[in-house]
Amino acid sequence: MLHRIAEIKVLPGYMLWARFSDGAETAYDVSALFDKIPDFQSLKDVPGLFGQVRVDANGYGICWNDELDLAAEELYANGIPLKSAVKLPPGTQCPVCGQMLRRKSEIQRRASIANLAKRHSRGGRPVNPDSKRQKALRAKTAQKA
Repeated sequence: MLHRIAEIKVLPGYMLWARFSDGAETAYDVSALFDKIPDFQSLKDVPGLFGQVRVDANGYGICWNDELDLAAEELYANGIPLKSAVKLPPGTQCPVCGQMLRRKSEIQRRASIANLAKRHSRGGRPVNPDSKRQKALRAKTAQKA
């Protein structure tokens, strides 16, 4: 599952706090990367660069500049969990976007599958015989005959 970052904040000691779109929160120690990946050494060497962290456009990572970035999966998997993901029941609002969460009941799901099967067996969507398009087609075929 791909996780999306909703918010990122700088903490003391080269730590980052990340809140994900599912409600989970982690703290990530970037100083562990200084020895592993030489490019990340510039976060320590260049004054003020570490504080310029921002969330990428789609939320699938964070970046400092064109050369330095981290994937959201890295922060989620290897960060220190502070708060677990929220599992919301149907009929509640998403805490991030405010959209109403809805899930079909088993009866509604079966009815949807049955209706879909009926549509495909007739060759597509059901046709309304009283629509303007159908009346125009009947008139056109009547003129040809």
